[in-house]
Amino acid sequence: MGDFVYSEELIKKAELILKNCNGCGRCKDNCEMLSTFQINPRELIKVAKKINPDPLIPYSCNMCGTCTHVCPNNIRLQDIFFEMRKELIIHNNGKSPMKGHKAITLHQFLSFSKMFNIAVPDKKAGFTKAVFIPGCSLASYSPKLVGKTLAYLQQKLPGTGAILKCCGNPTLSLGLEEKFNKRYFELEKEIENLGAEVIITACQNCFTTISKFSPKLKVKSLWTVIAELGLTNEMKNKGKLSDITFSIHDSCPTRDNSEIQDAVRWIINELGYKVNESSYSRENTVCCGFGGMTFPANPKLSLKVMKKSAQKSPEDYVITYCASCREAQIKGGKKALHILDLIFNDTYYKSSKINGLNKSIAQNWTKRYKTKKIIESSIRYNKRL
Repeated sequence: MGDFVYSEELIKKAELILKNCNGCGRCKDNCEMLSTFQINPRELIKVAKKINPDPLIPYSCNMCGTCTHVCPNNIRLQDIFFEMRKELIIHNNGKSPMKGHKAITLHQFLSFSKMFNIAVPDKKAGFTKAVFIPGCSLASYSPKLVGKTLAYLQQKLPGTGAILKCCGNPTLSLGLEEKFNKRYFELEKEIENLGAEVIITACQNCFTTISKFSPKLKVKSLWTVIAELGLTNEMKNKGKLSDITFSIHDSCPTRDNSEIQDAVRWIINELGYKVNESSYSRENTVCCGFGGMTFPANPKLSLKVMKKSAQKSPEDYVITYCASCREAQIKGGKKALHILDLIFNDTYYKSSKINGLNKSIAQNWTKRYKTKKIIESSIRYNKRL
């Protein structure tokens, strides 16, 4: 296809973003990716101006926002890397140039197929005012937890339906804007067909994506909704006698959302579990290693990020409110639980069995299909909570 260079428009955008860089190096000191590639913002322009630049550089950015958080001038390097991705996609005939991203292409194809999708109203209530969207990772982690969450919502908030469909964030992260728009339209159509006024998301990527691309919809995090509705008597103080002290890993997409962070901590406190807060929590959180679809493109770097992220947690046991973060913390060497494990399962002790990782991609999709069937028969779960 000939030599490739980034467009003059991209270079000008990058120069505009980087004009306020004072060369302090904080971003490089706090970002494993920038450190690995030995790139600082001032050098990034030189990288962008090269003929046939290395596509691994932009596709190794976790898009986590750490660089912006530590930068005294709030420079958003992730915006430059995203523009680079979009131009690489165009040059590569609409596909990511990274071989590992074939797995993401397959994931998105299946995620939007009828086999693994469903949209249902609250049949018992006879109307639908809200819709629960569990997201891809949680559906592949625990169908049972998705079913119990939906049952809880339908009891506490009658008129809650559910949609099992990807928000399209993985497609967008690769730089495939046009394809993302088409896929996201499918999700919007499902929401419209159910007539929902409120969207409840368990996935933080879903929360930020739907909030951004459907500004007229009322999007709420599952964790703030649970804090508003309250826990059942059976749930309260179940962790009071636990011998585990947890640390909390906060999700990057909601780094600046204190309402969600507060709700998560309220839930854990109501459950009665002990927590030792990390200095790398809330707005100071670090990427778990799965952000930006970097793992398939640069698994070596992603695993390095996962291990360093896990090391920043002061306890051996970690609570996450993102299923992908839970997986990353386990890969990093921690014993990690999703907050829904604590809400709906029995009390956890050091002697308790902690779920590991799925053994294969096939198991991910088997669980995703089970989640679909549970949502399909959601009425009977109301009797089991």
